[in-house]
Amino acid sequence: MNTAIQSDQPLDKPAQILSSAESPPSAPAPPELEPMTLAQAWNLLRADMRRKRAGFASLPHDRTFFRRYIKLNLEFGSIAVMVFRYGQWATRLRNPVLKLIFGASYLILRIFSMALTGISVVPESDIGPGFIIHNFSCIFVWAEHIGENCTVNQGVTIGNLRGSGGLPKIGNNVYVGSGSKVVGNIKVGNNVVIAANSLVIMDVPDNATVMGVPARVISRTASSEYLKF
Repeated sequence: MNTAIQSDQPLDKPAQILSSAESPPSAPAPPELEPMTLAQAWNLLRADMRRKRAGFASLPHDRTFFRRYIKLNLEFGSIAVMVFRYGQWATRLRNPVLKLIFGASYLILRIFSMALTGISVVPESDIGPGFIIHNFSCIFVWAEHIGENCTVNQGVTIGNLRGSGGLPKIGNNVYVGSGSKVVGNIKVGNNVVIAANSLVIMDVPDNATVMGVPARVISRTASSEYLKF
């Protein structure tokens, strides 16, 4: 499962389907997450919104206060990221009373956020600064680690394969195109573009563009416009 994707070659060995007589491997225990202060969560959110303003509010008519700070903050993707950052902080509190109070408030916010936006980002996901969700609807993100400056579009699923255990580990500066699926205990390198509607079930090297079902490397130049902000 962890063999890197070969350039211009489809997946040779798809994941085996377990027979009814076989028991699926148990999922590994999730890593213990370090406590996060409210200031740390706030700084991550500021980095997320700063990058979104730099990338999506760069045209002359977008440089007004309303478009840069009000309109962008009220986009569904922005709301989902705000709720996720709050959940990161609330679920890592070590004080059991505070964790119960703020954890309950987070669950309520998350339910309303999912109903409104169609986006679910699991708070146990370790996601670095500069995280952008562009557009909305049918987005699910659950990863062991996502590095800095990751962009996710509508219809994306990042998660595990049922019964196989393990979550994706994604590097820095990764663009996940609309409708793409990144699933299983795999590693995606730095400076990677995952083209729309791709299925990534094997490791992806650094500085690559992948496309297809299953995904294969189609470029090693990493020159996409999507990686320039």
